[in-house]
Amino acid sequence: MQLLGLIISGIWIAAVAWFGWTSLPQLPLDVSATDPGTVEALNAARTQHALMFGAIAFVPAVLVVLLGRWSAR
Repeated sequence: MQLLGLIISGIWIAAVAWFGWTSLPQLPLDVSATDPGTVEALNAARTQHALMFGAIAFVPAVLVVLLGRWSAR
């Protein structure tokens, strides 16, 4: 059961990472890339995006692994 939990967790993390990478906030072509305010807003959006997808990836994965360890007792 522990191995199955690790496999499921790995697949989950990979799927969320792929979706997070493909939905990464981008700068539209009609917006100035040299404006400091725009760059700061883009960096803030990317940081928030990374933290959110990191939590979405790792919290359920850790819970599945812990559940697998608990059920193996």
